[in-house]
Amino acid sequence: MPKTQRLAAAIAASGLLLGAAACGASGSESSDGGYRVGVTVYGEGNFINQGREGMEAYADARGIDLLWNSADGDVNTQANQVEQMITAGVDAIIIVPVQYDSLSPQLAQAQAADIPVVAVNTTIKETDLLASSVVPDDEAAGAGNARMLAEHLGGKGDVVILQCVLGSSYELARTAGMEKVFAEYPDIEVIAKGEAANNGRPEGAARMKNWLTAFDQIDGVASCGDDPGLGALQAMTEAGESIPITGVDGVADGLQAVKDGDFVGTMLQHGRVELATGLAVTLRLLEGEDVMPEYPYTMREVTKENVDAYMKHVMTESDAFVETLPDLVDDNLDACTSVEECDLSNENLPGE
Repeated sequence: MPKTQRLAAAIAASGLLLGAAACGASGSESSDGGYRVGVTVYGEGNFINQGREGMEAYADARGIDLLWNSADGDVNTQANQVEQMITAGVDAIIIVPVQYDSLSPQLAQAQAADIPVVAVNTTIKETDLLASSVVPDDEAAGAGNARMLAEHLGGKGDVVILQCVLGSSYELARTAGMEKVFAEYPDIEVIAKGEAANNGRPEGAARMKNWLTAFDQIDGVASCGDDPGLGALQAMTEAGESIPITGVDGVADGLQAVKDGDFVGTMLQHGRVELATGLAVTLRLLEGEDVMPEYPYTMREVTKENVDAYMKHVMTESDAFVETLPDLVDDNLDACTSVEECDLSNENLPGE
């Protein structure tokens, strides 16, 4: 019986329900010890789906079995999933958390069971209960977003900040990065900030429609995410306006907007690379290697000048890129000897 099937059988025997996703369908025994790693993510979507591809590619190449679960945005569901994985006796747990401060009892249970937990994409409040984490530098992403817009505007103009879900750790950090950069330009004024709830395009469009009505002049839009920015673009198009936009995340449509000239630029957070790196750090923990408490993922600046290269990895030639991903991730980690020297977003493209 393949290892993932044995894990699913153990879960069924304990009366627990989880969705298993096998990597390495042959079920052959792993030279790395056949580690079983439970994964719970906050929900599905473009970023997470890409991340799953990257994580499964790494798991398949390194003989790891994954138990994949989505919490569908529900804190209690994620807590239950962590408890179920502990009961099932996985070797490690990776969490892409729904909330920053929602899993204290479960993390304590994992620690008591000697099961290391790694947070990816967003950290968890109780960092002392984590074995490690791989998290994006969201403040730097916000700063890069704002600087691209400020330079495009020649250092002057009235701008608006389109925020992601208010109070989320990444929103707070990205907004802070934007505000710090805009404060460096005395002739740039932030005339409004507002949330695009759910980080969605409809919400971004609604917010932009309100601003177009409220203000006679808007010179630029700094969006916390590509999707709200794409919603803002829709509202502008409908109103016959053309206003420069910068985004964050590098989703496929965001990259296309950069290529088409509808976005000045975006900051690429490549889910395949980031989540695969989280699994690579987890493997090193299980192998008894020393790891850092936190690994920073610094997003790449994407403009019209380099967007074609990134589109190949994210969109048009992603299958070929995924084949190279396990070795790329390990090479990046091998070169990461300190926080200052980490370059985990490196994709071996020209100029990197």
